[in-house]
Amino acid sequence: MSMGVGVPGLFHMQNVFWAFIGTAIGVATLVNLFNQILYRQRLAALRTTPLAAKPRNFVFQAQATAAAVIREYSYYSIPVAFRKWRIHLPPMGLITMMVGYILLITVACLYRLDPDDFLQWEDIGYRSGFIAVCQIPLIVLLSGKRNIIGFFTGVSYERLNWLHRWTARALLFTVLIHMGYWMTSWAKYDYILVKIKTDAITQKGLAAGSVLAWLVLSSMTPFRGWSYEFFVIQHLISWLGFLAAAYLHVNREDRMWIWMPLGFWAFDRVVRAGYLFYNNLALFHRGSSGILACRASFEPLDESHTRITIANPPVSWTAGQHMFVACHPLAPLASHPFTIASIPEDGKMEFIVRAKKGATKKFFSYANRAFSGLPTVSPRKEDRGVLIEGPYASVRPFRQFDSVVFVAGSTGATFTVPLLRDIVHNWKNAEGPKSKVSLKPAPGAVTRHIRFIWCLKYRTSISWFRAQLDRVISDLEALRNQGRDVNVDITIYITCDDELTSPKSSNAGDGPRPQAALQRDSEDVDEKTGKTSTLQVVRSRPSSIQECCCCNTIVEEDDDAVRPPCSCSTTDKNATINKRPSSSSHERVSSSSSLLHASEKPSLLVDSRIHILSGRPNIKGIVRKTAEQALGEMAIVVCGPKGMVQATRNAAVAVSDERAVHKGTGAQGIYVHAEAFGYA
Repeated sequence: MSMGVGVPGLFHMQNVFWAFIGTAIGVATLVNLFNQILYRQRLAALRTTPLAAKPRNFVFQAQATAAAVIREYSYYSIPVAFRKWRIHLPPMGLITMMVGYILLITVACLYRLDPDDFLQWEDIGYRSGFIAVCQIPLIVLLSGKRNIIGFFTGVSYERLNWLHRWTARALLFTVLIHMGYWMTSWAKYDYILVKIKTDAITQKGLAAGSVLAWLVLSSMTPFRGWSYEFFVIQHLISWLGFLAAAYLHVNREDRMWIWMPLGFWAFDRVVRAGYLFYNNLALFHRGSSGILACRASFEPLDESHTRITIANPPVSWTAGQHMFVACHPLAPLASHPFTIASIPEDGKMEFIVRAKKGATKKFFSYANRAFSGLPTVSPRKEDRGVLIEGPYASVRPFRQFDSVVFVAGSTGATFTVPLLRDIVHNWKNAEGPKSKVSLKPAPGAVTRHIRFIWCLKYRTSISWFRAQLDRVISDLEALRNQGRDVNVDITIYITCDDELTSPKSSNAGDGPRPQAALQRDSEDVDEKTGKTSTLQVVRSRPSSIQECCCCNTIVEEDDDAVRPPCSCSTTDKNATINKRPSSSSHERVSSSSSLLHASEKPSLLVDSRIHILSGRPNIKGIVRKTAEQALGEMAIVVCGPKGMVQATRNAAVAVSDERAVHKGTGAQGIYVHAEAFGYA
């Protein structure tokens, strides 16, 4: 459609918009492909050099330098604080991306048109309407769980969901331009009310714009947090209503932009339905009886957390992925994403779920009922049939990095503990068979050093992963006895600071603990041998817990934590902690006497080589120490509240800038993978 001499046509500008979008997706695809090649190259080089994570040739060195410059800018998040309120802004990379997208839309709407010339106001209204409707397929592509864009770029759907919401807001911005210029042109002739009352196209356009505005407003965090199940249902209905109104409003030539997103949405739903039936119907899986292939046990861990366990799951997964879990007899029409807290080698799928409201609260209530009044140490678990969907999420394999720092807050350990165990598992299987024709990466792990940080409000939460962390330490000892130069340094920080743990995580003063949970605190049963071992845990009053383990002061940057008035490793609140041993030494086999007065004889919550301190970790100091000993690219993996994620990102940026990473100093790169609570 021509708009005058020298002015691009309406369909031409739609093609220009998608040319830019396609180029961005193409670049991201190439980056993903390069990362896959780099991953395999490092694992293959591990057989000939222990420094496989260090770039050797010009191509990889140039890539590492460019990556360091981009990361220092894109990881940084501007801290904003006003009195007691803190605003956690997205990192600069995402902000820049959305600013660029808004600029692309604005230029596409106004290119070769004069906004000051009232004779061209209707032309701008036409152009902006055409640009608006052609954005709808992109928004739907970014929303699907079986995501086409995610498949090519290696970005999982929950990360693309942020772009989905902001591109929808950009669509509303475009619609406001479209509506504003039309109404401004009508206002010169006092014609607005006449058009609204008499013109059917205008009425349908206002209906579409109103529904779009509701979609954007109802997608804000407070509304989604109020009732997520209701949000999902109304969001789908509103979206279909928006498409119907938009279909009736746009020109016949533009209706393909309505059919395309419907096709993308239908494709996503059909594929998900196929996986859902295959994963959950017992007839597709040997050894399964009944109708459903998955049965889960619900076990209360403390006063606000539930462990959900699915034995012999019919699907495979990798560490760091999550599943959607639904148990309709307990929580009808509710399906929630939970991070898988186990690895496939366990033979079971576990989830640690914090009870909030809705389905998670019903799960916890059922677990309490199922375990209440049972005097035995290992009570019979009442399994319920569940539906699972997934697994979802895509992360770079962390065994390709020389050193890895894991930082978790509260239930964020459900993400970091499996990743830690996956690296240790690959250490143990480093000599596995390698086929010359296999496209799978070589066995083993490039990683030499792992620093694991876990921040908790209360020490009783350590029991969630006590067995797994103890197993990591025992596996490490066996590997070191074999002469392997590997190291795992685990520190657990007990803190009552909401910036480092979930604002609503467990509190011993919130209510009585489940009887079964108290029994498991005092006695621990080995699932394989059936042997019982004593685990002494402090069951003090809330005030006592706060007096001992509620420290939120940070000391000098070179230290890892504060020097608290007592030890969170023991049952004696009068014991004091000496300064934590330096992490520069590879000999982490230290006894409890390194943390306590020699006169004390405490009972430890975990293996004595796992350090439990009261206070907040100095994340920047930890990152700096790890970077100083790294012989190749290192990774930082953080999962927790937004405050923790922001602090970790900015710490990585500061250390990278101080050390002039890949700028001639010999300092190696720092990659950050961040997962914040509550993406949805």
